[in-house]
Amino acid sequence: MKRITRTFVLVLLAAGLGAVLGARYADGGRDPIRSMGAQKAPMAAPPVDSTRKVLYWWDPMLGPASISPKPGISAMGMALVPVYAAGSTAGNPGDVTIDPAIEQNLAVETSTVRFGTLHQTVHTVGYVRQATPVVTAVTLRASGWIGTLYATTDGTAIRKGDPLFTLYSPQLLAAEEEMLAAAHNVALAARARDENALAEARQIFQSIRMRLVHLGVSTGQLDRIAADGRAQEYLTFLSPVSGYLAAVGVRQQSFIKGGETVMRIDQLNHVWLDAQVYDNQLRWLRLGQVLQAHLAADPGHVLEGRIFFIAPDEDPQTHTVTVRARLENSDGFLRPGMYALVDILTTPLERSLLAPASAIIHTGTGELALLAEGKGRFAPREVRTGLSGSDDLVQVLSGLQPGDRVVTSGQFLIDVESNMNEVAAKFTAGAQAPGGAMAGMKMPKPPMAAH
Repeated sequence: MKRITRTFVLVLLAAGLGAVLGARYADGGRDPIRSMGAQKAPMAAPPVDSTRKVLYWWDPMLGPASISPKPGISAMGMALVPVYAAGSTAGNPGDVTIDPAIEQNLAVETSTVRFGTLHQTVHTVGYVRQATPVVTAVTLRASGWIGTLYATTDGTAIRKGDPLFTLYSPQLLAAEEEMLAAAHNVALAARARDENALAEARQIFQSIRMRLVHLGVSTGQLDRIAADGRAQEYLTFLSPVSGYLAAVGVRQQSFIKGGETVMRIDQLNHVWLDAQVYDNQLRWLRLGQVLQAHLAADPGHVLEGRIFFIAPDEDPQTHTVTVRARLENSDGFLRPGMYALVDILTTPLERSLLAPASAIIHTGTGELALLAEGKGRFAPREVRTGLSGSDDLVQVLSGLQPGDRVVTSGQFLIDVESNMNEVAAKFTAGAQAPGGAMAGMKMPKPPMAAH
């Protein structure tokens, strides 16, 4: 039985060997087993720049796990790509070099530094304030007794021509009767067709009428008195201006002498708009610039004024400065305390060296921009900036030249990549040293065997 089994095994081995040899000759003499591993050849390694120092080799698709100190094939069958050290060809200490393929993967964006005009519209908020009031004192020019007071409460809105009070004055009543008598004489002279008498009567009538006007009686009331032919005991006095009642100095039925003030009216033909501007925006502001106000109380209506005052002091709590403009308020709609969104149209800066604000890196001790030099090389540059514009541009005072390409997006990823290059370089240097990357490490001693 053992002899039959041994014979059967030998026959199987001979058949297998014959199949392998037959397949080899049928394939032109190539070894089919070896040819299986050679069916898919790896991609050729990229050419190496001999002028630059290679930090390490890696597969960008696999990331740091594929880092190797020498050329080779990654686990995905791809040829490893060299990563070069910064400053190998030219440049300054601190320059960064990354592989162009990695740069593309990082989605690095750049922009060109250029001369142009810098625009800025300062957006802020403000409140309507009462301007230095123009106070109108309503005084009597004839003594008398106050009849009815139509305006009694401070702050009451008053329009020009509104009735304020009535007054009984013997002096005014006598002047009214004189005017009526003069009007009667004019009518008699006209009927007599005496031109000289008519001219004299008319002159006397106009003189008395003007005296009543100077005493505060409105021309409308005088016309009604002349038309009715009867004097009015109580005359109504009208407001000479529009505004707000500031003070009332009399009461009803009280006696007041000529020359005394009955009430005061604050005129609000103009109001102030006080806007709060941050101190870093002050360099944009000038007296005379246009200020536009969008009031929450009047949507869709834009009010314009010009800056006539910039406060000399700053609020230490908010770090803002008050900017003031004068607004027209002839209709009396604007009231102190109203809230407004404010746009200040500043003067553009022409012929300024401009760079995107996103290209400026604030370090805490200064400002940097990352200059793109091409072929994956980046150089940090110290810069000094001036004013910032409303279109994401900033004025460059020093550190950059027209035509420079600066990185506007991806600076952090470039920094991370350069730091990883340094770490990988140390790793590969340790791997190539005697004992490999673990050389010099203190390993724990094995435990003593028990005897």
